[in-house]
Amino acid sequence: LFANAFDGVAKDNFTVEVPESAVADYQTAPGWNEFKRIGAHHELICRPAIANALNTHCTRNLILNAESDWEVESMPDWCSLSQTNGSKKTELTLTIDEMPKGMTEGRTGEIVFKLKDKYYTTKCTVNQYDYQYGEDEIVTLQKATQGNNGGINLVFLGDGYNAKNIAEGNYLKTIEEQVERFFAIEPYTTYRNYFNVHTAIPVSLESGIGTVNTIRYTKFETTFTRGVGLQCDYDAVFNYALRIPSVTRANLNQTLIVMTPNTTDYGGICNMWSDGSAIAFCPVSSDAYPYDARGIIQHEAGGHGFGKFGDEYIYHNSFITFCGCMCCKHVSEFNGAKANGWYDNLSLTGKMHEVPWSHLIFDERYSDRVDIYEGGFMHSRGVFRSEQTSCMNNNIPYYSTICRESIVKRIKKYAGETYSFEEFVQKDKKDAGAITRAMNAPYAGSRVHTHQYPPRIHKGSPLK
Repeated sequence: LFANAFDGVAKDNFTVEVPESAVADYQTAPGWNEFKRIGAHHELICRPAIANALNTHCTRNLILNAESDWEVESMPDWCSLSQTNGSKKTELTLTIDEMPKGMTEGRTGEIVFKLKDKYYTTKCTVNQYDYQYGEDEIVTLQKATQGNNGGINLVFLGDGYNAKNIAEGNYLKTIEEQVERFFAIEPYTTYRNYFNVHTAIPVSLESGIGTVNTIRYTKFETTFTRGVGLQCDYDAVFNYALRIPSVTRANLNQTLIVMTPNTTDYGGICNMWSDGSAIAFCPVSSDAYPYDARGIIQHEAGGHGFGKFGDEYIYHNSFITFCGCMCCKHVSEFNGAKANGWYDNLSLTGKMHEVPWSHLIFDERYSDRVDIYEGGFMHSRGVFRSEQTSCMNNNIPYYSTICRESIVKRIKKYAGETYSFEEFVQKDKKDAGAITRAMNAPYAGSRVHTHQYPPRIHKGSPLK
């Protein structure tokens, strides 16, 4: 069996490393003796083995694992290390000098580490790419032209984009597409001029994000948790956003951060703090409508993150207070969100004059579609919504009327303007096309994805 194990493998263009005490045995053992180079394995590993950067002067952290004393054998003249020799495991700071803009081919070099008492080496490859923006540079994509408070801040960031991804234009193109998806639904389209839109250039060491089975070295440590859940280093993200001049501690709770992980896998979740702060995770999903990238960002960012709405989808064919899945906690979660002034699109009562949308039910301009429908917040009974279906059910490109009104109220409040219902009605786009298309994605039961997660709500404020 062993005799055929390496059939087809070239045996003369690499070294097989084995324990030092067993080199002679491997050199004479049948099968193994066919390899032309068999040498002793020693512990000398650099993590990560690749360091990527843009033109900007920057630093990277390296860990060198060595079995004994080590030293640097060679290094590019545009790189420097916090130390060039040492012993055993050592944490190093790599400094990469600024590269003049216009070097379209960039530059590449290798840092070669060597064990002092034996010629055994490992290396870290350093790549530097030419790009129009520097690492961590702030880029303003839109400035507000309406409102009394200088504009409402939206911060679009990505994670898992390395310097190569960014230099090739993939990152900024993705961010700009995400911005357009966010505003491609009413009422954000009509009220777009109230928003400042910012991004920055966060360089990750590796491309892609982690999962429960893989690790990726990324700027904000974004990773899938289980199912479609995502998490990151929340403090790092909020502190990064605070570098933007118009984002302050005072308005952080009115600033929405949209995080786009570098993955086309379906996923998404919104992390919300009770003071109003939010980070919405919106991967660039390649799934079919309505679970594509557009659907995710309009549900997670526009619906949960800014609109503060509850989910209208159903998992449990039961009353919310009598579910056999320990869902009595859903009542307290629901009431907690209501106490924050959220979830205008849902109610635990079906009484027409007590639901948040009661003023719309008999308004002749909306009475043809606004009523009371049972089902929402994961339960088929005991929870009520205002329209047959909406983006908060299955990501369709349509917010219900109460959702549109609630969003406009929030925009006016954050902009320091007075809300008027009649002004809302005058500007409201009752997009029949969107509603018709929405009906092609039926409510609840026939959805493909039945593993969406509700928002994760944290108490208090972030960075505390």
